[in-house]
Amino acid sequence: MDIRRRIRTGRGFTPTEQQLGNTVLALGERLQGLSIKELARLSTTSIASIHRFCKKLGLEGYKELKVALARDAARDDPAEVDINFPFAAGERATEIVPQLRAVYESTLRDTAELIEPSALDLAAEVLDDAACIDIYTQSHNLYPAQMFCDRLLSAGRNATCHESPERLVRTALATGANHAAVAISYSGLNQQLATLLPILAERGCPVVFIGTAAAQRLHPGLTAYLTVSDREHLQDRITQFASHIAVQYALDALYGCLFARDYERSIAFLERSFPYTRLPGSDDAEPGQAHPRPAGTEARPSGTEPSIRP
Repeated sequence: MDIRRRIRTGRGFTPTEQQLGNTVLALGERLQGLSIKELARLSTTSIASIHRFCKKLGLEGYKELKVALARDAARDDPAEVDINFPFAAGERATEIVPQLRAVYESTLRDTAELIEPSALDLAAEVLDDAACIDIYTQSHNLYPAQMFCDRLLSAGRNATCHESPERLVRTALATGANHAAVAISYSGLNQQLATLLPILAERGCPVVFIGTAAAQRLHPGLTAYLTVSDREHLQDRITQFASHIAVQYALDALYGCLFARDYERSIAFLERSFPYTRLPGSDDAEPGQAHPRPAGTEARPSGTEPSIRP
């Protein structure tokens, strides 16, 4: 992970260090011409705070910070696609297709670096222990959230994903410690979170939060955090190309970890549903006929098909 991304994520930073990090990022290349005293003055912090800030980043001091930032800037590709405006007026498919591919690739690479494997394992464990998984989000995040909900149901997990604000509030009020919540907000500015998260805390419901590092700092104290790429502007953009794919990637990774925790049971539930969910006219298997299983898995004995998770 490059030094700027480590600053943006701000794991373990105090409010003073977060302020210092924001100043460093805002200064950009101008930092190279500043002394440590000048940075302290501009950031309204102290020299001692800058030294502690550098140590938390794994650096020896201010000089090494400037070297690391210069190295990152030199690695930047000047031809890198603008995530917020990945195509221009008059461009055609030959330009647009590879540019969108570049947006997806850079977003997935960033998110893969940011998601902590231990956090992902913890999130999967929380969901695995839940009698029901309730998903809380709004706007464009509803699309990947509803797909995630469908996938949970397809693996025999009880899950909900409501669009109505009233249903979300009532779901939160009816929840408890035997449920798990997945809250999705790229920016953390979803106004409903201010209502929903205190209710979930009061009800003892564990919460897995998916969003940027800045969003997570707005909502501390939750059970697990899955951090996604944060390079998309919240308003100055064509649409949510990057945030959409980042959230989708995080949800897919979470689903994979959850499915793998009880792989045999999940596969068996899928097989049980095949006769009822197969497309009309498909000939890959007759109703009631077993479908191919992945190598290395065994069929369950007759009469032991799993029901949906309690």
